[in-house]
Amino acid sequence: MPRRTPGRSPRPVDPASPALGDDPAAGAGRVTTLLAVEELQAAAADLGWPEATGLCDGLVDALAHLLVDVADGAPRPSPRPTVLGAIGGPARPVDHASCRAAAAALRRAAPAFADGPAWADGAGAVCADLASLLDQVADLDRGGRLTLAHKGVVLRRMHVLQRRLHGLG
Repeated sequence: MPRRTPGRSPRPVDPASPALGDDPAAGAGRVTTLLAVEELQAAAADLGWPEATGLCDGLVDALAHLLVDVADGAPRPSPRPTVLGAIGGPARPVDHASCRAAAAALRRAAPAFADGPAWADGAGAVCADLASLLDQVADLDRGGRLTLAHKGVVLRRMHVLQRRLHGLG
């Protein structure tokens, strides 16, 4: 029969909790950052154009991965693949609600980058800029002013954001 130490029961370890000797404030910051990652993973903006929607999904995914790097205290961001987005496909109407929800999630996640290493500031700025772009697309479409001519502009701005993320390190 296995012996147990009296008065000591094993306790499950929460991976999000700080390790022994860690600063409790740092553990709380890690939990907050990982909650922002979960929220970003649920954000899916439908911009109507498959190319733009796919590129936006790739940017949001890259930002979520960068937040994990921030939570882990990585001195450099981990490598990320380049996302091109879907090529072709019929255009659909913009889903305003998904664009607004994704923009709000991005705005809530952006401050979590401020607590990270120096490279994270650029990722926070990309996060805020992508949120602004999603709001702009939703506003233009809602006002009936979004045309096919805007597609190229939106894609170019997303490619610029992607290059900025890849320039972080």
